[in-house]
Amino acid sequence: MRPEQHAKMAAEMKQRLKVEELEENIDELEDVVEDVFPILILTVFVAVLLLIIFLIRLYLRWFAPNPSKNRMDGKTVLITGGTSGIGKCTAIELAKRNARVLIAGREKAKVEAVARNIRKKTGNQHVNALVLDLGNLRSIQEFAEDFRKDEKYLHVLINNAAYMGPLSKTDDGLERSFGVNYLGHFYLTYLLSDKLKKNAPSRIINVVSDSYKQGELDLDDLAMNKGYSVYSAYTRSKLAQVMFNLECHKRYIGNCVWSFAAHPGPTATDLLRNYPGMWGNALRLVSRIMFKPPEDGCQTLVYLAVADGLREFSGKLFTDCKAVKTNEKVKANKELSSRLWNVSAHLCGFEGDALMPEDEPEATPNAEEAGEATAEEEKKSQ
Repeated sequence: MRPEQHAKMAAEMKQRLKVEELEENIDELEDVVEDVFPILILTVFVAVLLLIIFLIRLYLRWFAPNPSKNRMDGKTVLITGGTSGIGKCTAIELAKRNARVLIAGREKAKVEAVARNIRKKTGNQHVNALVLDLGNLRSIQEFAEDFRKDEKYLHVLINNAAYMGPLSKTDDGLERSFGVNYLGHFYLTYLLSDKLKKNAPSRIINVVSDSYKQGELDLDDLAMNKGYSVYSAYTRSKLAQVMFNLECHKRYIGNCVWSFAAHPGPTATDLLRNYPGMWGNALRLVSRIMFKPPEDGCQTLVYLAVADGLREFSGKLFTDCKAVKTNEKVKANKELSSRLWNVSAHLCGFEGDALMPEDEPEATPNAEEAGEATAEEEKKSQ
């Protein structure tokens, strides 16, 4: 065999070996891909899921910082549900602005401990604890009587306390979400309205939720005998609060008492602590991970308590320190809103359209005097 032929055969053999080796490598690669592909798909899925969760969390936790730097020297603020969550953080923020802050809660020891903690944290010694059970109309009446007797001033009333949980009754036999979230605040506001008028310009801030859009209000079934669910009871109470806010505006704006509804947005608070079952556990976990902290959630409340130039926005709903449109079904239900006021008055034991009798010597300012007071207040704050 010639040397040329031998070299040619050797080259052909090498080529065949390379091809066979390449085919083996390809087979091995295919086996590896088959083994790794499910893990690869799972990794991509998890990465996309985490990205979606991150973006949703970013959206839910977004908040608008309070643009107003106003202080509250000489102003008295009453906050219900001020022992935790948004109420407590609002109390801290207003105490930092030198307001006289009154925190109302059911448990005396707990409220006093929180007030003591806020005094120490802010250096403001004018933070006091008051005992109030919004699930007991008699307690509210006694609280208001003592308040009118002991307290000379009230400039801002923040209706913040809330219940969300399984079917339960107030001491007066009312469904608890409706009784605490709405009716208790309705009665408290009515009983303290004379104090707010005498310290005009003053403000009422009702803490609501945009879940009111899903709420349905049947005044013939306040006990929810037709069917109870935690969420439907809560949304109903928030719808009632939004309607109450509009009624407060209509009835008190002439006395220079402004009323605002504040939606804090998704906030990690103790509201879900009573939500039952596995769903409740899941919601509590999600709220801790996804929702914004109370320090951010309270900013709209603080803004409505301190900001200038809000008179024209009385009756409006605010979120992220800006007025937003109220759902059309609320505006279209003016008759239901008025009926709700009268039914609530009946449940609390007074006539719906009767005015609160003055029990102090100062006269309630009329609209013209209230306007002058507003101008004076804004002039001073500038």
